[in-house]
Amino acid sequence: MKKNKLKYFGKLLIVALLFSACSNNDDTPEENLVLEIGQEYQGGIIFYLDDTQEHGLIAYQSDLAEAAWGCFHQPNPIPPTAPIAQNDGIGYGAQNTLAIINFCDESDSAASLSFDLNANGFNDWYLPSIEELALIYENRDLIGGFPDLNNDPNEAYIMYASSSEGWGTNDGNGGFLYLNYQVYDFSMTTAFPDDRTLYTGKDNKMIVRPIRSF
Repeated sequence: MKKNKLKYFGKLLIVALLFSACSNNDDTPEENLVLEIGQEYQGGIIFYLDDTQEHGLIAYQSDLAEAAWGCFHQPNPIPPTAPIAQNDGIGYGAQNTLAIINFCDESDSAASLSFDLNANGFNDWYLPSIEELALIYENRDLIGGFPDLNNDPNEAYIMYASSSEGWGTNDGNGGFLYLNYQVYDFSMTTAFPDDRTLYTGKDNKMIVRPIRSF
């Protein structure tokens, strides 16, 4: 009888261990997931992975409305004399977006449209920095949702808004005016194919493509 009891408890232990292993696998479905550029993941398409290959950036799969960078006349009705969001690099789009929103309350700015987006189960979207936008251009065929520039001549000129502000220009009185922001040229017939980063006035509307990080 004692031997049978030991055998019985041994079987129970094996079943418990197997059940525990299966439960652990069910609780962590993405533990062994291999991520790659162009993969659909967490609300959009991955277009950047860091060195760990576990974190990166995701682009929304369609454009939002055209919008201006904004903050041109706020907080006072004069041209801005101090920079707001001049970070260009990868990983700074979110910081830029928050800086723009905190500085001025324009609900229709490119930053606000991105920040207010709640789609595909996520509400932490933001306006990309200029270098993040350049990565979107490099992976545009994998991301999708862009105009077909080859077949639509009406889309020969197309610019996307970034959250990166332009550098100040001398106001002639020893100060600087911050009137511009950086945009990225997605056009087929760009005048500067080696550097698609351009500058335009903060009141000019450009296409908005939000991103998020993971």
